[in-house]
Amino acid sequence: MPQNNTDVVSQDYITIEYQEAVYPIRVSIYEVYNPGSVIRIWARDSDNRWFLLWNGLPQTVPLMPRIFSPPLQSCDFKTKVLRIEFNHKLLKYYTHLDAVKLIGTSELILPKDQFHKQSLTNLLKSINCRYPCHEDIHNLTPDYENVHSDIIYLEKTLNEHCTVYKSDIIANFHKSKLIGPLYYYVPPLKEGSNSMQHFLSVELTEFMKDKLPSDESKKSSHCSFSMLSDEIIIKILKNLDLKSLCRMSRVNKHFNNLAQDPLLYTRLNLKPYWYIIDTKALHYLAFKCKYLQQLDLSWCSNFSVPDLEKFLDTCGSLLTHLRLNCCSCIDDYAMFKISRGCKSLKELGLRNCDLIHDKGFSYLESLEFLEYLDLYRTHIKTQTLCKILRKNPRMRHLHIGGTDKSLNVDEVAMELKNSCPDLESIDLWKAHTLTSQGIDALADCKNLREIDFGWCGSTTGHGDSFRRLLSSCEHLEKVVLVSFRELTERDLRALTLCKNLKQLDLLGTLSLTTEICYLYFMNCPKLEMIDLNFCDNISDCSIQQWQQEYSHVAVKRFNNTINGIRIVEF
Repeated sequence: MPQNNTDVVSQDYITIEYQEAVYPIRVSIYEVYNPGSVIRIWARDSDNRWFLLWNGLPQTVPLMPRIFSPPLQSCDFKTKVLRIEFNHKLLKYYTHLDAVKLIGTSELILPKDQFHKQSLTNLLKSINCRYPCHEDIHNLTPDYENVHSDIIYLEKTLNEHCTVYKSDIIANFHKSKLIGPLYYYVPPLKEGSNSMQHFLSVELTEFMKDKLPSDESKKSSHCSFSMLSDEIIIKILKNLDLKSLCRMSRVNKHFNNLAQDPLLYTRLNLKPYWYIIDTKALHYLAFKCKYLQQLDLSWCSNFSVPDLEKFLDTCGSLLTHLRLNCCSCIDDYAMFKISRGCKSLKELGLRNCDLIHDKGFSYLESLEFLEYLDLYRTHIKTQTLCKILRKNPRMRHLHIGGTDKSLNVDEVAMELKNSCPDLESIDLWKAHTLTSQGIDALADCKNLREIDFGWCGSTTGHGDSFRRLLSSCEHLEKVVLVSFRELTERDLRALTLCKNLKQLDLLGTLSLTTEICYLYFMNCPKLEMIDLNFCDNISDCSIQQWQQEYSHVAVKRFNNTINGIRIVEF
């Protein structure tokens, strides 16, 4: 199903909880490195509903630390939980935040002057005009010397500018409000425009030629939409996203019937709608999804496991792809229901689902067709994971980065060698138990294309195992060795054996030299990106030279410092 519900897609988020709930006046984000990726700020109320305080596009701004305080929407409830979403498409390297400050009041305050339309943000903007550097409409705190001066001024003149509304009045107001239906949150229609335009200009003409005699096809170019057959309308509806289909169903009874067609709901990505997916939403969708094959519920948490159980009982039998990443409600019982009702699963995403214990993971041993399993930052045990791998010989992608230190990665690698010969990618980020035995076992997975050994700092004495891995896995395209402390010069030279290498991350590799880097540029013809941050033996001069000589390679080097010390990016 097409997904185009907003101007910009969120790629990541953080959730922050404060000690005390307040009516939000300002959110100040202290961006230290690579600012400009914040695109949305949400506030959560006491009923776990989310309200959008601000949204905007990614920004291209100077590579300097800044305090980013966007103009917020008026919010008539107290909050102590914020969610900040990011899109990194304009950044050349990772962003870094030092802090997020929430400024608010214990009572609701609104401007007296109707000119400000009951918006504190508008009032603060007018106050900001008193200070220099107020031209930035996207940031209310561009000037460090006068940061939050507008709020300080407002505090001193509060009675002059604002009215204070007591908490009991606000509480009665909320009790009298009607809760809007799902479509209350829907913005103006923008979805599906590109695919719809392509269909109307290209595919529809060809389709009509196939369905109509030649003499009738000449007349078809001027027919009205109401003259189209249901078959053609269904084909058009396949180009619409979920919210557009919801709107179509409200046009009339005929469109409502067509919009219920289960063939329109074989793939459902609910991640962009995480803030409104709840029990009612799942119930509304369940009866449309009897042919559902792919479901993404990542980031959605406003439903219970029994709600998910009912949904899967109705439409889970054909599922091949299920993503539940960062779903805080997923627990052992959810794993039991998934293992019983979704026997055809090929992909299962459970990253950051920290309510699942080893018993819950053990239910996955009944699955037999898994090809992709994401267990990033979960609590799975060694023997349970090995049993799952034994039952799923088609496994091609395994993510176990950030798992418990008790997970014996060497045993897992041995099981992959014996049971999953078609493995293509393995993520072992911060795997504290990886040794030469595990690396040597992975060398027999000859279809490997991606490996992540980032922060495997305890790996010692791996001898020739690393070189054997690189020489044996000739299809390797992506190698991540961030702060892989035990790399020797011989290991680094062995990377030149990877003739298909496209991405190489060597951040923090202290033994890397200029000579070895030259070997990568000369011997890895497909190289597209190399990360050389915090490689102390590589000078900025060398980086500049490689940037000019090998312009087809993105050489990542970001030395960001503060208080007068230079900031360099190539």
